[in-house]
Amino acid sequence: MRASILLWSMASGAILGLFIDATLIGVTMLASAVIPALSARMQHRWVTTTAALVLAVIPLALIVMGYLEGELKTR
Repeated sequence: MRASILLWSMASGAILGLFIDATLIGVTMLASAVIPALSARMQHRWVTTTAALVLAVIPLALIVMGYLEGELKTR
């Protein structure tokens, strides 16, 4: 019972993280379509590396938060 609560809480955190990632990607694509000068600035290697790091950290942080939420639910 406890393990299923923890797993479901972690899964919900992962799903929420993926939704946030998709929203950030969509906002970035819309902004680069509306502001043409922005798309030229987004082609640098450091921007790509930073964006990939942020997109990887968001779901991981929400999985940890889901785990902590599950811990609170089981007490």
